[in-house]
Parts: sequence; C-alpha cells; structure tokens
Amino acid sequence: MPANPDRVAETSESESESTSTTERVRESVSRRGLLSATAAGSATALAGCTELVSSGGGDPLRVSVWSGNYADRFKKSVVPRYEEEFDAEIQVQEGWSDILSNIQTAPDDDPPYDVTITEGNFYYYGRQDDLFHEIRRENVPNADELIDHYAEFRSTEYGMPVDGAPCTIVHREDIDFEPESWADLSSTAVQESNGVGVDTGFWWYPMYAAAVGMDDRELGEEMHDPDLHDDVFETVRDWPIESWASSGEDIWQAFQNDVIDVAQWYYEQVEYDIDSYDGLTHTMPEETTGYLNHWCVVKGTDKRDRAEEFVNFLMDAEVQSAWSEEMPTLFCNENTEYAGDLADDLPSNSEEAANIAFPDWEFLSDYSGELSNEFTAMQTNS
Repeated sequence: MPANPDRVAETSESESESTSTTERVRESVSRRGLLSATAAGSATALAGCTELVSSGGGDPLRVSVWSGNYADRFKKSVVPRYEEEFDAEIQVQEGWSDILSNIQTAPDDDPPYDVTITEGNFYYYGRQDDLFHEIRRENVPNADELIDHYAEFRSTEYGMPVDGAPCTIVHREDIDFEPESWADLSSTAVQESNGVGVDTGFWWYPMYAAAVGMDDRELGEEMHDPDLHDDVFETVRDWPIESWASSGEDIWQAFQNDVIDVAQWYYEQVEYDIDSYDGLTHTMPEETTGYLNHWCVVKGTDKRDRAEEFVNFLMDAEVQSAWSEEMPTLFCNENTEYAGDLADDLPSNSEEAANIAFPDWEFLSDYSGELSNEFTAMQTNS
C-alpha cells in the first residue's frame, strides 16, 4: 500500500472481514511484545504462500513481498536479474497482514525472512517492536542516489525506500466529465453518477485523498490536525460511496455491475491492467496520496550482509528501470528511467514527490484507533 497486493481482478481471494493486523497479532505470543492497538483497520490477513525460485547454490536469501501481482511481477523482473548477477538463490515468500506477526512469533535467532518489504504502517510498527536491524549505510551505497524527498521525509535508519504507488482516480471513459482532483469526488457530476468505490482495508488512503481534495491545509495536512478529523470524515460521507471494497476484485466487479462510475485505487494496481476492462480509464491527480515501501533487514537473520547487499541491489537505477517495464510503481533512485509513459504520472524528483501525501504514522499512531472505528461506523451506517 498500500493496496493489498491481492487486489487485482485476477485474484479469487476476496476478504470482507475487518480483523485488524493488531487483533491478529494479539492472538499469538509475540517474541518482542505486541504491536500497538493503533494498527487497527488493516485488511484481513491473507494466507501467504512460499515459492522457491531455483538458481545458484548456497542457502537462499528469504525475501518477503506483497502477495498477488506484485509478487508475480517481482519474480519476473527482479529475481532472475539478482540471481544471475550474484549467482545466489532467492526464496520469495508472499504475504500481507501476516508479515509482522510471522516475524514476532518466530524464535529470535530464526526469523521467517531475511529481508522484508514494509509500507508506512508496517515500517512504523515494526520499528516500534524492534523487528529490524539498523541499515549499515556503507553496505548500501545506492542510498546516495535517493531522491532527496524520499531520503528525508521518513527515517531510513531501519529500512530503505525503494518503491511505492500513488492513489489514482479510476473512472468510466464515457462519464460526463473527467475527474482531475480528489475534490471532484464531491462534485455534482459524481453525486449524480452511479456512485464511488473506496478501499476499506486501508482507511487512511481514502481519508488522505479526501483531505487532499479539501485543500484547507497544505497537501492533506488536515489529517495531522485532530481538530479537523471530523471535517475530513464529513467530506468522505458526502461522497456517494456504493462500493466499500476489500479487494481490487470488488472494484472491478462494481464497475462491471454498474454499481459505481468512479473509484479511489492504486496506480501500481491499475496502470498496466486497466486495458483489460472495457470502458475504464484512470486519471492521476497532480496532488494525491499514496504509499512508499521501505525494505528492511529482519533481526535475527544470519545473512545480514547479503540482505543489505540485496536492498542495495533493489535501489540500483538500472534495476529499477528494468523493474518498471513489468511493474508501474514509483521508484526512489533519482537516476531511474521509467518505462513507456510512466514518467508522465510518477515522480522523478523531490518537487514531484512532494505532491504525494504519504501518511505520517508518527502522528497517526495516537489517533488511528478512533479513526478506524469511525471509518468502520461510517461504512456500517451507509
């Protein structure tokens, strides 16, 4: 996310329960303590599956990635390149909400992964629970090529920013107007449409999108003022929401069943897939919200050097440029050359990156419980 990586039309796994990451973690014995209750609101955990990608000899490097088409594209574009270059084997393990709890419940000296992906929520709570090694910068020289904004807006002490995705507006091609900003979801044209679809597993993204559209404060800062949270909720309530989606499948089905004409979703899950759906397109707002993945070395691994080498590999400009041919995600190296027309939508410098309101979990952690409950109540009462 982040979007749940199984949220694509091809997946058959669609969860509608509202069990949070924290609630699931509380059901097991943590090796380093439980996650804060403020992680509430995350999507129901999807069962991870482990796949061994055959290559060179030696113990494989165990790498945890998001499930679904993220994993498919990662294995197609990243894994073979790494294995050929380093004559080493990667064991790709797919998951989602179970990633942190799997680390917590494992023995201290035998974590389930050597390297794990994290978005902002996971990265914050994983650091609070002491799940990650500090990144030794001498082993990741590609950090010197980070776009400044990604290097500065969030700590890189325990994880390196590599990739992510902004939220985009999915809509019908024949709608009476083309929505260009999140404010347009409050417009008369959208009010008179069939309706809107939003993500429910990760409530903070529709909330931040609404805040960006309100434009009362600079780029979504309404979410960082508790006195304005009610105003943000009121904006979301005014959207004609007809699909509270727990998966990408829900969104595509809602369009196909003429339930909605507009939706909030994720560029990385949309750009390379939307041509498969008749009559749909998407528009990336100039100012938006989105998620950024920090890649972390898991505490307890006996492959810390190799893990940092792998993170450095992911940060390489040539690797990211080739990766973009398979996955339409934003990348953090200032020298990355995006495939096709991706650079028209995705940031290539700090000025453009600053137009994405990434959720601030240092702040949200104090309020996420009540925000999650209010968002759930809004959905229940709709």
